[in-house]
Amino acid sequence: MAGTLPSAPVLMERMVARLRLRHLRLLAALERCATLGEAAREVGVTQPAASQMLRELESTLEVQLFERHSRGLRATDAGHLLAQQSRQVLGSMRYGADALAALASQQQRPLQIAAIPSAVVGLVRPRLAQLRSRLRGLKVLVDEDLPESVMVKLMGGQAQLALVRRPDRSTSPGLVFEELLADDLVVVATPRHPMARRKSVDLADLATAEWSMPQGQISTAAAFARACETAGFTPRRADVQCMSPDLLPSLTSDGRTLAAMPRSVAGALLERGEVVELRLRERIELPPIGALFHAHESAVDVATVLAVLRDEGTDSRERLLQHGRD
Repeated sequence: MAGTLPSAPVLMERMVARLRLRHLRLLAALERCATLGEAAREVGVTQPAASQMLRELESTLEVQLFERHSRGLRATDAGHLLAQQSRQVLGSMRYGADALAALASQQQRPLQIAAIPSAVVGLVRPRLAQLRSRLRGLKVLVDEDLPESVMVKLMGGQAQLALVRRPDRSTSPGLVFEELLADDLVVVATPRHPMARRKSVDLADLATAEWSMPQGQISTAAAFARACETAGFTPRRADVQCMSPDLLPSLTSDGRTLAAMPRSVAGALLERGEVVELRLRERIELPPIGALFHAHESAVDVATVLAVLRDEGTDSRERLLQHGRD
């Protein structure tokens, strides 16, 4: 299967024409299971049949999905990718089954909200009591995930509402974004940090610090990288990297480590004084957080969630920004 991979349109045509649900179930099982036989039993086919299905997949896509070795199979990068996508498709179908069952029994369909961590902390947590009260009696799942996975769930029908940062319009056709929370990137430290008493600092003043900072292909990581480049330095990574607000006080307690993170995540800790903000003279803006949904979405429970988030969004946004100005 060496050689040039077929183009994306060709691969798409082959996948639509030749792939079956049994192929997707096998892909998802193979990544979890240690052996082909174990995966075959999970899917409900014989081992020879599973082996034939895997050969069909690799022949159709002209790429090796799993490496054979003495202990079983190991997924290649392509295998991991296809297994992930298979889980997304199967998850969407499970949601569809739940929704159809709810309709058949004249119940309201389950509401699934996919949200990035900043939205969970900055939008959902402060108004969870209102949401619980307004959505009483409904089955609701708030699923926290990375931005790309949140988008996949929304586009694949596994979520009716996504709480994300404002997306690029070219990547969200047919979707509506409603801004709910302004945000910026803040630098936080232990209250005992030498810079904590200063009214303001330049980012360049922090060039020698050790940093816990956003990672990966996300807007917060890109914003911090641009700000450091403008300030003329490359940030030094601390030994421990973590964006969890629960660990932030301990992470910075050594007096050396600084953390760059969204105000939406750090806001509650700042208000309680568990960490302090080192006031940057130049604000590092982030795309706003809001609700993303399909233009044709008409579910009453989605409208109810949006109403709660709108009512509280302005107060929350002003409180966070005021905290940054004080």
